[in-house]
Amino acid sequence: KYDVIKAPVKETSFSSANSKKTVIKVQQEKESNNRPRASEKPMPFTRIDLVIILLITGIYSCFALYDLGDMDAPQTEYRMTQGDSIIIEMDETNAPQALYWYLGNFHNCEFALEVKKTGSNEWIVAEGFEKITMGSVFCWSNIHLPDSCSQLKLTCLSKKASIMELVLTNPKGEAITPVNAAEYNTLFDESDLLPEHVSFRNSTYFDEIYHARTAYEFLHGETTYETTHPPFGKILISLGVAIFGMSPFGWRIAGTVFGILMLPLLYLLGRSITKERFFASLACLLFAVDFMHFAQTRIATIDVFVTFFIILMYYFMYRYCQMSFYDTPFVKTLLPLGASGIAMGFGVASKWTGAYAGVGLAVLFFATLYRRYAEYKYALKAPKESSNGIKHKFIIQNFKPYTTKTILFCLVFFVAIPFIIYLLSYIPFVSGYTGLFEKMWHNQELMLGYHSGLEATHPYSSTWYEWPTMMRPIFYYSGIISDTARQGISAFGNPLVWWIGIPAFLYMIYLALKEKDRTAAMLTMLQHRHS
Repeated sequence: KYDVIKAPVKETSFSSANSKKTVIKVQQEKESNNRPRASEKPMPFTRIDLVIILLITGIYSCFALYDLGDMDAPQTEYRMTQGDSIIIEMDETNAPQALYWYLGNFHNCEFALEVKKTGSNEWIVAEGFEKITMGSVFCWSNIHLPDSCSQLKLTCLSKKASIMELVLTNPKGEAITPVNAAEYNTLFDESDLLPEHVSFRNSTYFDEIYHARTAYEFLHGETTYETTHPPFGKILISLGVAIFGMSPFGWRIAGTVFGILMLPLLYLLGRSITKERFFASLACLLFAVDFMHFAQTRIATIDVFVTFFIILMYYFMYRYCQMSFYDTPFVKTLLPLGASGIAMGFGVASKWTGAYAGVGLAVLFFATLYRRYAEYKYALKAPKESSNGIKHKFIIQNFKPYTTKTILFCLVFFVAIPFIIYLLSYIPFVSGYTGLFEKMWHNQELMLGYHSGLEATHPYSSTWYEWPTMMRPIFYYSGIISDTARQGISAFGNPLVWWIGIPAFLYMIYLALKEKDRTAAMLTMLQHRHS
C-alpha cells in the first residue's frame, strides 16, 4: 500500500520540477527579448532604387494619364433666376432637331419649353416638354425638339440656374447658330466644344458631380453644396482645375498624380520593411496593376488623397518604430514622428477615415513606448552593463525624460497641428457662417448627422462578404458607343492580387498574434485601416 501511494507522489514532484524549469526558461526568454536593441539602420538609397522607381512609376503613368479626359470644356456661364427666359430664334430653313446643354454648378434645374411653329406667332407648350430637368452638373445632355419649330423659349422654374453652353443641332448632327446668338454671347460662344459622343471623356460621372463641383465652388467663392466630407481633398482637386481649367482633365489630374506618387511611396515602405529591393519592387508592381487603384485614381473623388496620406503616415510611423532614442539623437527620432502626425492631419482633413487610421498609429506608437519601457526595466537589473552598445546607465537616466518629451511632442503633432490643418482647410469653404471655427464646427454637425442617418442604396451595391469575390463590383459609368458597342467603368480589385492577398493577410494576423512579429502587426494594422 505504501508503495502504491508513494509512487504518484514522486511522479508529481518530478513533474513539478519540470514545470518550474519550464517557467524559468520562459521567463529567461522573455527577459532576453526585453534586452535593449539598437536602432535598425535604413537601407541606403542608391541609383538602383531610383531606376526601379522610375521604371515602374513611368510605365504606370503612361497608362494612368492616357485618355484621362478632355482638356477643353465650356467655361463661360449664363446665370438665371426663377422666371427668367431665353428666347432662341432660328433660321426657318434650318430647323433644329436637338438641344444640347452643359450645366454649371447647380443641379436638377427645371425649365419650361415653349415653341413657335414655322409661320405662327403663338407660343405653345409642346406636349411632353412642360418641364425639362437639366440634371448633372458639368455634363453634356440633350433632348430631341418638336418638329418644325422656328423659335424656342426656355423659362427657368428653379430658384437659380447656371448654363455654361447651349448648342442646337440639325438632323445631320451639325451645330447651328441661332439668329439672335449675339444677345446671349456666353451661351452660344463655345459650340465647337460639343463632343461627337457624350462620355466620361467630356462630362462628369459618378461622384464627380459632387467633388468636381465643390472644387469649382472653392475657386469661385460659391456656396459649398457638398458638405458630407472635409474640404482638403476638394482643395487638391481645385488645384488641378486652377491649372488646367474646369475640364475633365483638370478635375481629375490631381487624383491621378497622387495615385502615381503612391507607387514610389509604397516601394519605400516595402523596402523599409523587407530590407530587400526585390520584395519592395514586387509590392510596388502588384499595387501598380491593381484595377481598383487604377480606376479610383482616375476619377475626381477624395478617396485617393486619404489613402495616400494613410500610407504616408504609416511609413513615417514605421520609421519611428525602428528607431530607439537610446542610441539615436533624441531630436532625430522626433522627425519621422512629427511627419507622421502632419500626414495624419492632411488625411483627416481629406476624409474622416484618416482619423480611424490614426487609431492604428496610436497602437504602434504605444507598443514602441512599451518596448522602451521593457528595455528600461531590463537595464535596472544590471545598471553597470550594456546591451548592443547601449549603456544601461544611459537608459536608466533618460527613459523618463525622453518618454515625457515624446508624449508632449505627440500632443502637438498628433492633436494640435492636425486640428490646425483641419481648421485651415475650411478657408475656401463658403456657408451661411462667416467665422472659420464657426463654419467648421457647423459642418461637423452636418457630416455627423448625414453619415449616422445615411440609408442610401445603390443599384450596384454589394454586401461585405461579396467584396473579396468581386462578383458584383460597383459600376461607375456606362455608355453607348453604337448599336453594337458599349463602354463602362467598374471599380474592383485585381483577382490575382486580392485572392492571394487575403490568405497572406490572415497569415500576417497569425504572425502578429502567435509569433509577436512587429512587422506583421504593422502590416495588419495598415491593411485594416486602409480597408
